[in-house]
Amino acid sequence: MLSKVASQQGKEEDSQTASSQTNKKMICLNSHLEIVLTSETLGLQLCKRKNAPQVKFWGKREETSDEILKRLTEVVKSVKGVRKLVIDCQDSESITDQGLKILSSGLQRLTCLQSIGLNFAGCRKITDQGLKSLGDGLKSLTCLQSISLNFEGCDKITDQGLQSFSEMLQRLTCLQSISLNFERCNEITDQGLKSINGGLQRLTCLKSISLNFRKCNEITDQGLKSISKSLQRVTDLQSISLRFAACNKITDQGLDSLSDSLERLTSLKSISLHFAACKDITDQSVNSLSDSLQRLTSLRSLSLDFELCDQITDRGVNNVSESLQGLTSLLSVGLNFLACDDITDEGVTSVSESLQRLTSLHSISLNLGRCVQITDEGVTSVSESLQRLTSLQSISLNFKQCRKITDQGLNRLSVGLQRLTSLLSINLDFERCNDITDQGVKSVSKSLQRLTSLQSMTLHFAVCYHITDQGLKSVSESLQRLTDLQFLSLNFVGSLEITDQGLNSLSESLRSLTSLRFASLHFAGCKDITGQGLKSLKESLQKLSCLPNFVIFPLPL
Repeated sequence: MLSKVASQQGKEEDSQTASSQTNKKMICLNSHLEIVLTSETLGLQLCKRKNAPQVKFWGKREETSDEILKRLTEVVKSVKGVRKLVIDCQDSESITDQGLKILSSGLQRLTCLQSIGLNFAGCRKITDQGLKSLGDGLKSLTCLQSISLNFEGCDKITDQGLQSFSEMLQRLTCLQSISLNFERCNEITDQGLKSINGGLQRLTCLKSISLNFRKCNEITDQGLKSISKSLQRVTDLQSISLRFAACNKITDQGLDSLSDSLERLTSLKSISLHFAACKDITDQSVNSLSDSLQRLTSLRSLSLDFELCDQITDRGVNNVSESLQGLTSLLSVGLNFLACDDITDEGVTSVSESLQRLTSLHSISLNLGRCVQITDEGVTSVSESLQRLTSLQSISLNFKQCRKITDQGLNRLSVGLQRLTSLLSINLDFERCNDITDQGVKSVSKSLQRLTSLQSMTLHFAVCYHITDQGLKSVSESLQRLTDLQFLSLNFVGSLEITDQGLNSLSESLRSLTSLRFASLHFAGCKDITGQGLKSLKESLQKLSCLPNFVIFPLPL
């Protein structure tokens, strides 16, 4: 039993309330149609929500996904003048190539369509033939400016499917934005990326490219070279996102070719590169990438993910830091070197010294978890940079399992945090930093209570054995002043010294968070916590009328 929910946003000249009958009728929606598959019963309804008409379309219990998609396609055909279409069929496992063929016939009639988003993630029966049928339907939509397709986990799609799909792309010469997700499509190889290259090269109007081939294990340097080659033709590109995480056949050679192409794209404002677990990437190619980045002086957002690339050392990080110094237009920086265990305080200090020059920064994310050589000295350097970045609105620092960090590091970090009075979001992760005690938590908490604009707060001190009720109480006291908080996540899993007394102090503080929209509170493994303490926590959250969702673990009895 599948439900199809279609929502159309935009102006409606004459709002109507339609019946819930399922007989066919013309539906006039101006510009934006969204269709989402969930699980409900039978019905077809046109209603009004926040000044925007909404179509709800349900499937019969006995119908297959393809049968429902066929009836839904008839609805799509009847809609006049649609410029934006979003269809979400994620995890509808009974959708087959036949369903995509039917949908394709409906898409051909939407000649005014400018933007389309199709999500078939987890629809594992879709094959190359389905992708070809979809391409046949899309290639006639020559007004398309934006396309987003998600086939994550559709592991029957191969290079052949990408070949036919590429032929469709070549016709959409007005495209300005493209997003393709083929994560975990393990049959895709370098040949498939070569086909995509052929399609992208002709899209000279592109402003934004997002390609996700994460965990496509057969892709090598040659495939990345093909994508890099296509980028050289798209000279007006402003945003690029490439995900090749866990493509473990990619080496320095592939990243070097990408770097050569990037340095020519001088209009770029946003770069996001993900090569996590590509273990043959070393300082050599990171240095080449850094040389290219420093030429892109218009950059406003930079995200680099080299998690588990354990051949990267301080040398590579130092080169990235040097490239940052000249990118004075940056508003957002994200660096992920998790488990690169040859990175030391030297690397952290070089990053911090570069960041403090970027005084316009609004967002920083540093993931140095499991870089086990980092000590309090590295945390201190981060704190010193924060003292100059008073415009920051979001910060995320991950030092999980950096066991050489102690209370001293947190004391120093607190000095920097308390200056960030514009901060809206904070995420601190010191999981398994076993030398952190109540004193360190109190220092952080004291700083947090000054950040009265905070809307989101995440604190992870899981398996920090020396934290007791006093540490949790200091966190609770800081919450009482953060009355604008909408999101709260606390993780003290395995903190053996926390008892019901600590939970009671937290329960009292939660009652003052009248803006809270979500809470996640984890205390598993705190052996002295009882059902009564968890019940008190639950009751406090239930009294917050603004709070639709919360998670407590372990579950209260």
